[in-house]
Amino acid sequence: MANKAKLEGLLTLINTAARDAIALYEQHGGDVPSIDQADPHPLDDAVDPIALKSAIRTLEGACAQLCTTLAPPAHTAINVRIGS
Repeated sequence: MANKAKLEGLLTLINTAARDAIALYEQHGGDVPSIDQADPHPLDDAVDPIALKSAIRTLEGACAQLCTTLAPPAHTAINVRIGS
């Protein structure tokens, strides 16, 4: 698979996972919380947070891989924490 196709796949994962998380918030409480909101999220007390955790883990992994792939190697090496 060509590198561009791999990146497109990561973008698809990011888009799908983000949309899944948004849909879960809408199903369980209405609005998606904002970044500056200190109140508990609507899904903090959800009966089944597994779907949200799965979407967020996919989102985090795909974002990290995309950033690492596109960033210059020196940038990535400086920003990686030892032991993470």
